[in-house]
Amino acid sequence: MAIPQEDLTTIGNEVYRKSLDLITEHTRKVQDSVRLMVESFSKFSASQRLELKSLYERISAVEEDADRIKRELIEQLTKSAPAFLYREDFIRLIIRIDEVAELAQSISRQLSRISDNDWVPTPIVGELFERISGEVLTEYEHLRDAIMVLPMNPKKAIDLVATVHKAESKVDSSYYDADFKLLMEVKKIEQLLIYRDLLRLLEDMADLIEDASDDLRVLALHRVA
Repeated sequence: MAIPQEDLTTIGNEVYRKSLDLITEHTRKVQDSVRLMVESFSKFSASQRLELKSLYERISAVEEDADRIKRELIEQLTKSAPAFLYREDFIRLIIRIDEVAELAQSISRQLSRISDNDWVPTPIVGELFERISGEVLTEYEHLRDAIMVLPMNPKKAIDLVATVHKAESKVDSSYYDADFKLLMEVKKIEQLLIYRDLLRLLEDMADLIEDASDDLRVLALHRVA
């Protein structure tokens, strides 16, 4: 027997609401990992090895929690809503955001490892990484704001996506400036390679956040149309 259209609409709205709840919870978790990553750069600059290890462990725990929420959402959408109109949009969004947490974990692990090898960045290099990681956090916070407002005001969420793109442009500009400074400042080739890799990971994170904001715009447009 076919399910009446009215019932399908009710089911779809309920799945949408539950999916938004999980996306919101996941977004907060990932924000914690990005904040801890920024703190890791500060500890790296200060050559605080034990604190770096502790931060890596905390980020890993947060990433596991975020991954659990991601799996819960995917399972919900797969089992309870095989015909849900926005299923792929939700899955694409949460996977991108989850990759941000994975990058934060990778960066923190790398910082801890090179700190164990007695690498202490010069003040210029340390400030460079702290500044750019802070800009990435700011970009993510704009994404968080857009996600939080989506259930109540999808039009506002669309407007806030523009702030994510603007923040990503700032990170992009800082990235090229920082890459040149590293070439001028770091003399040891092995350090230069690792530092440039860390810088690239931050740029990758900024790109992921921007891509996630585009996925969010699609979800918001569904509710506005």
